[in-house]
Amino acid sequence: MGIKKIIAKIYVVLLVFEFKLRKGLLGFDNANLMLQRVDKRAIIPILKAGGAQIADECIFKTPLWVDNAKGSYKNLKIGKHVSIGAGTYFDLMDEIIIGDYTGIGPQVSFLTHWHVGDVPMKKLFPYKTEKIEIGANCFIGINSTILYGTRLEEFTLIASQTLIQGNYETGSLVAGNPAQITNKLSEKVIKKLIN
Repeated sequence: MGIKKIIAKIYVVLLVFEFKLRKGLLGFDNANLMLQRVDKRAIIPILKAGGAQIADECIFKTPLWVDNAKGSYKNLKIGKHVSIGAGTYFDLMDEIIIGDYTGIGPQVSFLTHWHVGDVPMKKLFPYKTEKIEIGANCFIGINSTILYGTRLEEFTLIASQTLIQGNYETGSLVAGNPAQITNKLSEKVIKKLIN
């Protein structure tokens, strides 16, 4: 192992230690702010130290925004070989589950809850929370928003700047605001992609 790799490993270990120290002394919310500025190599170790389940060979770019984590990242569950773009926003009021080999473009927002606040309008729009499930081999384009209760089956492609809520079947190509299925991958194409 070269000297640069050794220094990089030590650097990551020190950042994880800083996260734990901040969490212990200043609280989780203060420690969570580190995800917005740390080196991308430290993102996964910090998330894991905070309770996230992240499989091997994932890539996260910074900054990463995590909100409503309630003292841990346990509601974040990510499969292997997942790529998360810069500026991604995770609302961890409920679970966010992302399957293997999925790509998330920059500036994508995952919103697991709806809350208008303590105002009269809450009678019309009551508080709601529900998990988000993204299947394996999906792609979500830049600046898209994934709302609570969304479930994407495998091989679903979401175009840039799409607002998503609901369930989308395997191979759906989805675009727009509100989202609409614009096309569908054939079973033949999906089988080719699997092999």
